[in-house]
Amino acid sequence: MVLVPRSSARWHWACPRATTVRHDFDPESLPETPRRSAARLLLYSHDSWGLGHLRRSLTLAQGLVASFPEAEILLITGSPCATLFPTPPRVGLVKIPSVSKSDDGQYVSRSLTGSFQDTLKLRRNLILEVYRSYRPTLVLVDHKVIGLEGEAFELLQEARRDGVRTILGLRDVIDSPGAVALEWSGERCRWALAEGYDRICVYGTPEVFDPRVEYPVPPELGPRVEFTGYVVRSAPTPVRPTPRARPQVLVTIGGGEDGTAALETYLDGLEKARPEWDSVLVGGPLLDERDARRLRRRAEALGNVQVRRFHADLPHLLAECDAVVAMAGYNTVAEILQSGKPAVLLPRTHPRMEQAIRAERLAALGLAESLLDARPLELIRTVERALRAGPPPVDRRPRLDGVASLCGVARELLETPLVPVPRPAILPLHS
Repeated sequence: MVLVPRSSARWHWACPRATTVRHDFDPESLPETPRRSAARLLLYSHDSWGLGHLRRSLTLAQGLVASFPEAEILLITGSPCATLFPTPPRVGLVKIPSVSKSDDGQYVSRSLTGSFQDTLKLRRNLILEVYRSYRPTLVLVDHKVIGLEGEAFELLQEARRDGVRTILGLRDVIDSPGAVALEWSGERCRWALAEGYDRICVYGTPEVFDPRVEYPVPPELGPRVEFTGYVVRSAPTPVRPTPRARPQVLVTIGGGEDGTAALETYLDGLEKARPEWDSVLVGGPLLDERDARRLRRRAEALGNVQVRRFHADLPHLLAECDAVVAMAGYNTVAEILQSGKPAVLLPRTHPRMEQAIRAERLAALGLAESLLDARPLELIRTVERALRAGPPPVDRRPRLDGVASLCGVARELLETPLVPVPRPAILPLHS
């Protein structure tokens, strides 16, 4: 096998660069085609912003292959950092062209030079061809009811025609009720919610947020909605903490695509207040490289601040810290809840209100502090208060068994296969 590098200035430094793979082999020497797995699971994750959908999908894939020893999984992802995290055994990745959002909130192609509509058409065709070639027994769609701009709608229709079991996985909070009502108002979304899925799994608990009450969920969907608890990786093996003279505060901003302002605010506060703790800042793989260099210079001037460009094992860092400052993305919050560490959340409000709503609900339950548009000294005082208060009460934590619960739903569906039905009417793509 010969790897031929293919350079691209648009690839982010933290993501493996694309390569062209050339195989030199004798077709006659290929082994006999192995028997196809009895359970073939297809996971779809649109991934247009940050790392959250990819991380959650990989966590679920790891749980599914552990729960189904004979199964294999194919994960379709649009993440620009699809290979940045370890891939579980018997899990394959299909990378579709990445998209992002412009400053005005519109989807744009991240790396290809054509229009967004050209990229969307290519993604849709790839998704459908993967489904037809892989022939899954179960399809799990993450977050987007019919995929990004409807790109998974035809896959969903074919799955229903073929008698393939289908699950829609929704995070605890999607967006503001008005935004969700608008997104779900189209004819194709209404069909998918009413008829396209065997089960709707909400990766959360109704005590934190209940979409059946907050969102326009069709009444007939109610019996198929199941709260799984939060999806989170297994907790790291407890280790004896290293003795420290001062507390340590972890500051993390998820993927880093829009976290520079939060890190700047925290460093402003450290420079003004000089608190009696040490800090570890994790920038994220999508943090702009120039911003990362500037932040590192400021941290070095303070002397008690470490800057890590990226760390794939946030639970390990959480286990070592005494408090955490973070944005309020789903995966980060779930791992903070699992760690039991006192937290100060700095939610984003653009392009969605998801983080702000999640942080507000957790603060109301006494599980975290939440600050919108935090000022430097306000942030430092809030961290001091969180350190004094210590871990939140264990009995207030929501369920964190989302992986096991999702695997149980998948097993139930796979044990009761559907009979293939006639192809449903194909609805116009623009509806």
